[in-house]
Amino acid sequence: MNKDKLKLGLDINKINHIISRKVDAAVINAIDDNLTVSQAYVIDFIYNIEKNKDIFQKDLEKKFDLKRSSVSLMLNNMEKSDLIQRVPVAEDARLKKIVLTEKSIELNEKISNAIDSIENKLSKDLTEEEIKVFYRVLNKIRNSLD
Repeated sequence: MNKDKLKLGLDINKINHIISRKVDAAVINAIDDNLTVSQAYVIDFIYNIEKNKDIFQKDLEKKFDLKRSSVSLMLNNMEKSDLIQRVPVAEDARLKKIVLTEKSIELNEKISNAIDSIENKLSKDLTEEEIKVFYRVLNKIRNSLD
């Protein structure tokens, strides 16, 4: 393959845009609320992890590979929309765990179903081995950018 013609970044960006549009449409279709796809993924992530451990802003930064300022802004908006609460932890009052509100817990089933429907479409024609290879390649690309 001619590397001069290879435009991985552009192709990754295109597929990201398509997936974002599809997830956006599925989430918007599933719920009657002003929620971004990022917020939907955060709610889904917290919902699935929170039972087992406390979630902090740094966990979201790492999981979603976002800058501190981006996560902070998103959490501020989610707090204003009554989707999360930031609760101080006993050991360190400076640390605030992120807790879902009743509103976001109720939304999560619809969010989860909407996200799962798109995730299932993405992987339906792939073997388990292809998915493993895909993740290995993604991690190599991510590491080469660090």
